[in-house]
Amino acid sequence: MSAEFVKLVSDLHFERFNEHLGELAVNQTPVGVFFGFELVPAEAAADVQMLVNVGLNVACVVVLADRQADALKNFVDMPVVALEDVPRLGEANFPVKPQEVFLVELLRDRAFAPYFLRHGIKVISSLYANDQPKYFALIMNHLPELYAVHESFIDDESRKVFRAVIKGRLTGQVSDYRFASEPQYFLDGFTPTAGDIAIDGGAYDGATAIAFSECGAHVFAFEMDADNYKRCLARVGGNPNVTLENFGLSDRVGEENYWANNTGSSKDPNGNKIAKFVDLDTYVAAKNLPRVDYIKLDIEGAELDMLRGAAKTIARCKPKMAISAYHRWKDLWTLAEFVKSLRPDYEFAFRHYKIDATDYLLDDDQRAILKYFGLDWHIVNAGEFVLYCR
Repeated sequence: MSAEFVKLVSDLHFERFNEHLGELAVNQTPVGVFFGFELVPAEAAADVQMLVNVGLNVACVVVLADRQADALKNFVDMPVVALEDVPRLGEANFPVKPQEVFLVELLRDRAFAPYFLRHGIKVISSLYANDQPKYFALIMNHLPELYAVHESFIDDESRKVFRAVIKGRLTGQVSDYRFASEPQYFLDGFTPTAGDIAIDGGAYDGATAIAFSECGAHVFAFEMDADNYKRCLARVGGNPNVTLENFGLSDRVGEENYWANNTGSSKDPNGNKIAKFVDLDTYVAAKNLPRVDYIKLDIEGAELDMLRGAAKTIARCKPKMAISAYHRWKDLWTLAEFVKSLRPDYEFAFRHYKIDATDYLLDDDQRAILKYFGLDWHIVNAGEFVLYCR
């Protein structure tokens, strides 16, 4: 077993979220808590109290603006400061500078992580905090599978990113992650090329379908959610190189329930809406497609179902693929295992991406606030990693 993977396993025993919280409490390390765009004082106070209850030394609470600070001061009994005051923490008349700051789990607020890191304050995300023992056990129980995937990557960067994803998810430390610089799904050597037949699974608003068509591919884009489909149609309608389908991709043909949730709409037996689904093997036969050269998947946890429904096509055509591998923890190993079972000659790479919120997620006022603090619209997160196959 590689020394780097052994070190990862060792680190996880001592640095994971709950262990780190205990260390902070024992050492009474000064920490802070940050609340950003959607501060609700009573809820924020409850979140702060939870940290106090586990013995943490909460030196201050940081909010976006003075008016938020004034509102929150009535609910907490520690200093509340505006984000602009962070550079002055530790100076006279200001609270002690925290060594680490906890981010509440609102995606947009994670856009401020680089600001704290810039000022020498570590950032902790409490995502998965309640389920840490379960996830740690899951990782420990599947070390052989994880190691097999780790060793299957064609480049050292993929192995570094893979280890960083595992560690970051269990420690909550934003600095443990390793983010890629290229646009998501566009790792060199794994993209569609001119003349390709491409499948875009989870088209959402059509941005990726358009990008793939600009590579010279003809794109068959699938979007199950009716509202997203309309949004996508408005964007790609009339593009001769995009065929848009209001279907979800799965392992069979039929209707299934799903939860409608904008970018996060997901197939679920208890969902509140119904959509039509098709397996890719059936679709390829019905459309008489001579081959499939490229597949991109971001379908909120249904990736393995879709691959099962595309098994014949994948085995026959060996398309390049970019598969979202973050919706289920087991995706870290099950997706690569299944692809390899269809074609042992597949090569793999792995990258982790910030969320590009340039065109969605943030409103104009929120973008202006981020710009004021010298931040861009790429948001650090615990998801958005991609398994590349070729």
